[in-house]
Amino acid sequence: MGQGLQGVKVLELAAGVAAALAGKLMADLGAEVVKIEPPGGDPARQRGPFRGGAPDPEASGLYLALNANKRSLELDLCGEAGQSALEELAGRTQLLIHDHPPARMQGLGLDYARFAALNPGLVMLSITPFGLDGPYSAYQAAELNLIHASGWGYNCPGPGMDPALPPIKPFGQHACIQAGLHGATAAMATLYGVLQGGPGEHIDLSVQEAALTCLGRHMVNYTYAGAIDSRLRERAYAPNGFYPCKDGIIYLVTIEEDQWQRLLGLMGDPAWAQAERFQTKFKRAQVEEELNPHLEAFFAQWCVDDLYRACQERRVCVAPVYGYDQLLADPHLQARGFLQAQTHPVAGALPMPGAPYLLKVPWWSLRSPAPRLGEANNCIDELLQGNGGTAATGGAPCIDPSARAGAQAPLPLQGVRVLDFTWVWAGPHGAMMLANLGAEVLKVESPDRPDLLRRSAIIPTGMQPGINRAGTFNQMGQGKKSVGVDLSHPGGLALVKRLAAECDVVISNFSTGVMDRFGLGATDLHRINPELIVAAISGFGQTGPCKDFIGYGQAIVPLSGISAQTGYEGQGPSEVATAYGDPNAGITMAYGVVAALAARAMHGGGQYLDISLWEAMAASGFEGWMNHALGNPPHLPMGNRDPVWAPHNCYRCAGEDNWISIAVTEEAHWQALCREMDNDILPENDRFRTAQARKANEGVLDEIISAWCAPRERWELTRRLQDAGVPAFPSLSTKDLAEDPHLHARSYFGHAPHPEVGELLHTGLPWRMRNRPSGVIGPAPLLGEHTDAVLNDVLGLEGEEIARLRAEGVLG
Repeated sequence: MGQGLQGVKVLELAAGVAAALAGKLMADLGAEVVKIEPPGGDPARQRGPFRGGAPDPEASGLYLALNANKRSLELDLCGEAGQSALEELAGRTQLLIHDHPPARMQGLGLDYARFAALNPGLVMLSITPFGLDGPYSAYQAAELNLIHASGWGYNCPGPGMDPALPPIKPFGQHACIQAGLHGATAAMATLYGVLQGGPGEHIDLSVQEAALTCLGRHMVNYTYAGAIDSRLRERAYAPNGFYPCKDGIIYLVTIEEDQWQRLLGLMGDPAWAQAERFQTKFKRAQVEEELNPHLEAFFAQWCVDDLYRACQERRVCVAPVYGYDQLLADPHLQARGFLQAQTHPVAGALPMPGAPYLLKVPWWSLRSPAPRLGEANNCIDELLQGNGGTAATGGAPCIDPSARAGAQAPLPLQGVRVLDFTWVWAGPHGAMMLANLGAEVLKVESPDRPDLLRRSAIIPTGMQPGINRAGTFNQMGQGKKSVGVDLSHPGGLALVKRLAAECDVVISNFSTGVMDRFGLGATDLHRINPELIVAAISGFGQTGPCKDFIGYGQAIVPLSGISAQTGYEGQGPSEVATAYGDPNAGITMAYGVVAALAARAMHGGGQYLDISLWEAMAASGFEGWMNHALGNPPHLPMGNRDPVWAPHNCYRCAGEDNWISIAVTEEAHWQALCREMDNDILPENDRFRTAQARKANEGVLDEIISAWCAPRERWELTRRLQDAGVPAFPSLSTKDLAEDPHLHARSYFGHAPHPEVGELLHTGLPWRMRNRPSGVIGPAPLLGEHTDAVLNDVLGLEGEEIARLRAEGVLG
């Protein structure tokens, strides 16, 4: 009997990180992923990092990290034989994933209608920079451009920056990582819909939108309150930031006042802290220049690890700024089995990042190292014969005949019911994705302890605060139902256990142990319903020596190796401008849930996912991780620059704080840029003649390009460079994005009318579907709005019994 994604056939055509990551997520859970590589191989084979800097297409760190557990076919899709093999493979697979831009799709024959005619159950995921339609759909873009196109760059590295310095990108490939995670979630959910009898699908996913989807809190700050977040803004609360210690740097965040008081207790309750100007986190933010010297003097007396333990024992959120050597030595990650060893035939023995979640039924594994180029070419006949069918049917997916008639199919998770105990950001982000994929998400909440997001300060301009009016909650709550139940009441616990028995999924993100104390831990829930998929998100996971530590999303980034490599050149570590650990863990949870649903449809059985913000974040830092694993010195902060490509930066344009990102990743881009600059000297200059020379002299090169960009308008320059074939795009603010014609043309924003705040913009979903509805299905719920309807529809309770429960204080 199979388990996990065994029996799922995936065809992957990756040109970058996004499709390769989506394929990896599936391969690691047991799917058979056949990777079609062009002659010479996936571009990741040329990217590196390489051991000692010596290029070897069989030992590129990026390729090794993204392609374990896959098979490699080297095919020339520009020829008849390659196209014939592609057609046969697509006709016998369930999922086809690629990240080629629209023009290249046509050249490679990646046509959904062509494949669907042979295989009506095929799910094809097309990941492109800006989507398959809209004004920017033909634009070229590298990771740099997409980070700035999403609004992420405009906010990075964090509050209080020098306006003379440009907005920057986080180190790594995080726009593409989010595209891979969100794309895999949409594709696997749709496969589940196909297994239930629905038709195949063509999913159109935009990398720009995937990155923007992680910034919902920043977007509603503008659409509700008119505030434009940027790296120039003042810090909202303090203390919050990086502080030097004896032997390293630590990151501190005190969101709640009691955390500040406990920190002061560790400091011996100093007299200076009694001053009125230090009495609230907002007041402290106004006097950071006076506050920080006190903290710096105290922290300078400590070693990082001692301070980390002392603060966390007092429930004060601090996190060391880790490099990858420290990650590999960390006892908590070791205890949870996150560190994996693998031997590659060329690269040798390597420590690899592990799973972004722990599974009770252990489907995840590293079964084989990344393949050599074309290693499966000698068994292509076997692959063609073996592809197709599912473990559930033993043949082609069972498509409902009515689904072939062209009528719009239901959303893929229709019929799935989720009991949602999540709050704040990580869990609600993932739950929002499940809801808008069609699941009925029942959010359990109480007026006595409402979601912290309902109490956030972001409310519509001119409107009084209210429990239903907070922008951050209304962003994360889209598409859900609110069920008011008091979990502190014995009757409330009994009621939610009855609901759990009628659900497919239960999700939570309380601190470790809270659900167990309620009698709602995974073991308890599986006694109620063994087929349940239970997912719990926490900062450090449900096991291990650090399981009780506090782990906010913004503190997880320094702990995961990313902050040490992010920031301006020559300066120290920086924030990445958002609490990135939260939405990253949320979408990781959503993917794990839909994969478990597909596995249950094929093989039966429930699952328990233990999702750690730390492990989900550390698993995304594969470039820095592999650079260390291959024995190279660590990357230092480099702003917008890239370890390989140049020019690759953000340049000031005409106007106030206007910037354009330009990324030259191919020789053709460089030649086109020189032509547009009307500079025929640059290409002939020995300092810039080759990619290696340009990288060695990028400081001088950046000065030349900066002088050329400075007097020009950013959009005019973008259009000019894009017409010439140069990847370029402005660094956009949330105001720019809210008004962006491309995003509106693609109906990206969610703006379903809300009964109290009206029709305001929220970030939406980064994908469109061909055969199913697309976009946000409805607004966030009012507190307790659906209590009576859910109790009646799900449990069959009548009005008199519901009234009794309300009178007894069971219902909110």
